[in-house]
Amino acid sequence: MHQYVNLANLAALARTNGSPRVITLIGGGGKTSLMQFWARCLHARGIAVVTTTTTKLCNKPQTGFTFVQPISLSEAKNTLDNLRSSDQILTLTGELLPAEGKLTGIPVDWVDQLSSYSPDTIFLVEGDGSAGRSLKAHLSHEPVIPACTSLLIPIVGLDVLGQPLSEENVHRAEVFARITGNCPGAPIDPAAVLKVLLHKEGYLRQCPDTAAVLPFFNKAETLHACRAGFRLAQKILAAGQPQINSVLVGSVQQNCFARLS
Repeated sequence: MHQYVNLANLAALARTNGSPRVITLIGGGGKTSLMQFWARCLHARGIAVVTTTTTKLCNKPQTGFTFVQPISLSEAKNTLDNLRSSDQILTLTGELLPAEGKLTGIPVDWVDQLSSYSPDTIFLVEGDGSAGRSLKAHLSHEPVIPACTSLLIPIVGLDVLGQPLSEENVHRAEVFARITGNCPGAPIDPAAVLKVLLHKEGYLRQCPDTAAVLPFFNKAETLHACRAGFRLAQKILAAGQPQINSVLVGSVQQNCFARLS
């Protein structure tokens, strides 16, 4: 079965599966867009929310977001103390990397400690980078997922289906080819996407055992893409991965989401 959820209902996803307070997003194809969209949604409901990353984040603040670069955990905690009095959404980052136009992330253990310090705050965390691609494979140290993560959102952009397996379409295409067995240049098919999502060296390789997993197929902006996303969701659910009870298919750009379970 599936249930359509709108902007208001999407915020409620943050309260499912044991009321998760740390939500980590990984993969490609709309990770930052979803994080910022979700943060605005929560903020509009009066819920304290912080966005951050454990890797790197593009140095382009969006309207309604304030970037803060605490130099210590103590300073980060002080920033959280002032969160509710601000009409801006707080984004915690590390230092600027001028050559890349990006900001480093905060130490992963800070997320664990900050979530304990501020239990009423929801933390949305980017746990990897995808170089703008809709699909990726991970190196051995990736993704960087806080241990306190209670909801993990692996993201894939549906526009990658049918595209040739190359670095232009898949971040770390060589690693993706090794995991899936696909040849470079071959069309990326649903089976390959499913394999990298569920493989022991794929998207879930660093997932905490205690986290619920909600895969999200983004860029479902045509009927063809929607159908492809629904088929992928059904196959993931049929695989019986114990941490996955539902799958999200939709479009951040169009504010349209369906949750399949």
